Amino acid sequence: ITKEFLQSIIDSIKDSIKIVDKDRTIIFINKAARETVGEKIVTILGSKCYKEFWHRDGPCPHCMMDETFKTGQPQSATVKIDSSEGSTVTVELNTFPIEDDRGEIVYGIETIRDVTEREMLMNELVQNRALAILGKYSAELTHEIKNPLNAIAIQCHLIQKIAEKVKGSLQNEVKDIVRVLREEVERLNNLSREYLQITKSPPLELGKNSIQQVIQDVCDLVQPYLAHSRIDVRTALDREPVEIFIDSNKMKQVFLNIINNAAEAMAQGGMLSISMHKKPASLVVAFSDNGGGILPENRDKIYQPFFSTKKDGTGLGLTVAHNIVQAHGGSIWFETGTTTTFFVELPRADEEENITITG
Repeated sequence: ITKEFLQSIIDSIKDSIKIVDKDRTIIFINKAARETVGEKIVTILGSKCYKEFWHRDGPCPHCMMDETFKTGQPQSATVKIDSSEGSTVTVELNTFPIEDDRGEIVYGIETIRDVTEREMLMNELVQNRALAILGKYSAELTHEIKNPLNAIAIQCHLIQKIAEKVKGSLQNEVKDIVRVLREEVERLNNLSREYLQITKSPPLELGKNSIQQVIQDVCDLVQPYLAHSRIDVRTALDREPVEIFIDSNKMKQVFLNIINNAAEAMAQGGMLSISMHKKPASLVVAFSDNGGGILPENRDKIYQPFFSTKKDGTGLGLTVAHNIVQAHGGSIWFETGTTTTFFVELPRADEEENITITG
């Protein structure tokens, strides 16, 4: 077996593989590892591992290879690193010792495997299991709190009737109390409905609707709030109505959640841009804000139930929005940096029955 044959075999492995000595000098490397640094083998052999791969002037702190040379035992860890494209990837690092004929460790092997997709699938599996457990109890919980809420609402109505017979300032005080009670009852009712919506695909009432009109209705609804928050709205929508089969009320809920999140990200004011783009078989609506972007550590958690960066947030808004869009056979995603843009893509079906409902 020739050296070239062995090199060809190891080059066919997709994991990054390199062999270093105790000084971290690279003495062997495979194709996947070379592609990581973008250099030819003649220029990288003899270089230092920490310089070529981690852009450091000295050995990396807490390097697993130290422990391998010291103990003679393999080491393993899963870490997140920034890729050359600017995204965060999850990699699995492993180190193994190589002994000479006297049993002394002279070299170390380091392998790096990209497990980003595997981690995403595992996170999705965990989330689906959590939703399944949540779904088991949500209906029962909602049923249990529905009766007391109805009783409270009835008592509020009776108190209001009594207040109408009271004279003077006491009447206004009682009415204010009743108003607050009714608002809280309605908030609890809405929260109960949201719990049910995150555990299953919501039932849709599909109809042919102009997407521009749906967007405009939502903008009209939130305009006072946005104006008060010093947020300007800029829309770039087609003049000719684009009609698609959607549940307009559910889709308004999706857009409203996205806009509310954008507004809260622009606490000091800013610009919200709403645009649309037609594709042959779908329609994309984009919501872009200049609120500073989403922190890297939060990006994988955006659609998780109960995850919120807001002090009083329930963490259900984007989860519900995600479910609604999927139920329409569409998709929702985002791009973030100094700005954040959420994209909602919906199928452009000619007939209602041509829409594929998922979930």
